[in-house]
Amino acid sequence: MVVIHNDDKMASVYGTGFRIVEHEADTGLEIYGRNLFELYNHGSTALFSLITDPATIELHVTKEITLDIEEESLVVFLNELLYLWDAEKFLPGRFSVSKERGRLVVHATGEIFDPGRHPVKKEVKAATYHKFSIQQQGDLLKATIFLDI
Repeated sequence: MVVIHNDDKMASVYGTGFRIVEHEADTGLEIYGRNLFELYNHGSTALFSLITDPATIELHVTKEITLDIEEESLVVFLNELLYLWDAEKFLPGRFSVSKERGRLVVHATGEIFDPGRHPVKKEVKAATYHKFSIQQQGDLLKATIFLDI
C-alpha cells in the first residue's frame, strides 16, 4: 500500500502542488505530483482552497471514497468531493490516498461547514472534462482541470 498525505513536508517538495488559472469565464487548476496519488491529493486541496480558507477546517470526521484507477477518475473524484460538500456540507481538510486491491481509496478528514467559521469564497459546481489532461513534465505529472463556477 502506498500512502501520500498533504502535509507541510510534502508541500515543501515543490510548493503547494497546484496553481489556480483564470481563463475567460472558467477557473482552472494546474495540479502537480510525482505520481497519480499526489495528483489526487493536491487536486482536492486546490479545489477546497477555492471554496474556503483551509486553515479554518478542523479534523473531526473522515469520509472514504473508492474509485477505479484511471486518468479520468481524477475528475470523478473531485466531483465526488463536491457532492459531499453540496449534500452534506462536508469540508475536507486533510487527505490520504492509497492503492488497495487495484482501486484508489481516499480518506478525507475534515468537518461539517460552520458559517460562523468558514468563509465561502466561491461556489464550485463541478469539475469538467473540458481541456482535461494529464501530462508528464520531467519528474512530475501535471493535470489540467477546469471547473464550472
